[in-house]
Amino acid sequence: MGRGLAGLGVGAALLALAGTAQAQIVAPAGRTLFNRTVMIRSFVRIDNFAEGVPGRVRTIVNPYAVVWGAYPNLSLTFVAPLVTLQSESVNDPTRDFTTTSFADGAVFARYDLLRKNVPRGYTRFSPEVGVKIPSGGAFSTGSTDVVGALIFSHWRDPHALIADTQFTFTTTGDDGLRVGNQWNYDVAYLYRLLPREGLGIPALYLVVEMNGAHARRARLNGTKLAASGGDLVFISPGVEFQPTSRLLLEFASPIPVGRDLNGDQLRPTSSFLLGVRWLF
Repeated sequence: MGRGLAGLGVGAALLALAGTAQAQIVAPAGRTLFNRTVMIRSFVRIDNFAEGVPGRVRTIVNPYAVVWGAYPNLSLTFVAPLVTLQSESVNDPTRDFTTTSFADGAVFARYDLLRKNVPRGYTRFSPEVGVKIPSGGAFSTGSTDVVGALIFSHWRDPHALIADTQFTFTTTGDDGLRVGNQWNYDVAYLYRLLPREGLGIPALYLVVEMNGAHARRARLNGTKLAASGGDLVFISPGVEFQPTSRLLLEFASPIPVGRDLNGDQLRPTSSFLLGVRWLF
C-alpha cells in the first residue's frame, strides 16, 4: 500500500481529528486565542472499529500543539499529530500489525474580528486560515491543503456556547491521490459546575458537543474511489478540570450517532479522548 493510500485507509478515523480547543474538547476549529502567551496542548484520542473488519482495528491519535498569542487579537497554532494504527485478526494472528508515524502537520492563524468583553463574559467572532503540510509519513496524504474556518464563542458565566465551521480544500499528492474536500461543523455547550459561586480556581466544567464532518470521495489519478468520503456525526460529552490557572485537564467520549460512509470503510464504534493543556 502506497504512502497516500495508507493515509486514506485511516481516513475515517481522522475525519473528525481534534484540534486545539478551548471549551471545546473534540471540535477541530475551537483553537484558543491568548494575549501574548504560549500554550502547549497534547491529548490521546482512541478510536475503536469493530464493524466492517474481520477483527479489531484501533487508531490512537496523539497531536502535539503549540498556540502562540502573537498579538492581542491574533494567535498562531502549530500542530503535529502522531498516529498509531493497530490491527488484530480474529483467525490469523500472524496478520496482526501496528504502525506508528506522524500524520500531516498544520499551521493556523486566527484573528478576533469581533471582541467584546463584559463582566463575567465575552463574545468573539474569529476567522481562521491554515495550511496542512505533508509529513511524508505512513499516514500522510502527500498533499498541501488549505483550511478556512469561522468560530463564534459566547460566554456568560456559568454558561458558554461555541459554534464553528471549517472547510478543507485538498490538492493532489505526488502519488496521484487526492483526498476529498472536507467540511467540519461543531456546536458546543459548556457549564461551570465548580466553584458554585462565581469564577475561581480550581474549576470544573461540563461540556457537550456535536461534531460533524462531511468528506467528498477521494480520487486516484483522476478516478473516484468508491470506498472513500461520507459523513460522520458524534455527540461528545466531556469534562474539563482546571486545578490551577495554568493547567487544564480534559476528558471526552465521542459517541458516533451518524456513520454514513461510502463503500467498505472502517466505521467507528467507540472513542475516548484524554488531554492536557499547559499555559505559560
